Amino acid sequence: MGDLQDPFLVSIHIITDPGQAKTLQQAADQVLSWLHPDLTLFRVSERAGGLSRKPKVRLQRVTEPPSHQPALAVILFLQDEYGGEESLERLHSQLRCPPWRYHHTERVNGRGLLPFSPASQDFVTLAPGTPLWALRQVHYGKEIVRFTVYCRYETYTEQVRLYRLLLRRRLAQKKEDFCFCVVYSNPETEIQLSFKRMPRGQNPVPTENAVMEIRVRDVGELVPLLPRPCTPISDVRWQTNDYDGNKILLQ
Repeated sequence: MGDLQDPFLVSIHIITDPGQAKTLQQAADQVLSWLHPDLTLFRVSERAGGLSRKPKVRLQRVTEPPSHQPALAVILFLQDEYGGEESLERLHSQLRCPPWRYHHTERVNGRGLLPFSPASQDFVTLAPGTPLWALRQVHYGKEIVRFTVYCRYETYTEQVRLYRLLLRRRLAQKKEDFCFCVVYSNPETEIQLSFKRMPRGQNPVPTENAVMEIRVRDVGELVPLLPRPCTPISDVRWQTNDYDGNKILLQ
């Protein structure tokens, strides 16, 4: 299995309309800097002019996962030790301001998990067709960046197997409908890739304006093992799809 010394083994590439990349890049970097100032796990670039896409769905405040559940999310587990609840509240306030957009609220289990909204978890996005973001407070242990892939009920097992193949990682925790791998770890911070099994009949929607990028050692060895075609898009990047139709960039 691979070591845990590459913090950029997994990252997210966001494609946005012309003129928006700088704003979205700064917003993502500012939030991730709460864990570490050099933790640039999101890369934003602009699509060619004239190819602007408009949001297809008008988002409304709901208290359960919407029918258009994005297939990717990033959840930050932040300690209250270094700034207290006031610092975390400032970060929550930051996520309520543009370019951040409210997406939906989910009920959560566990008392005291979320001091600002103990019975619910708000999710936001940077732009339509990009991953969900959420914050959670931890009182001890490491601070965590957790990338989450929401999987269809029927493909969950195959999805986990595919991403483990790409990452060369063991499962650190496994439940019937949830598991995760540790992508990177140091004494203070951990980066995880997790998988959440959706209920039957709920199909997560691929993020049309964002794609997960994974560093691999040898694409040639992987190609025969992938479930979908793998196409070169540059000298150093290849594109494929997982079982649910999510695009993956291999570097």
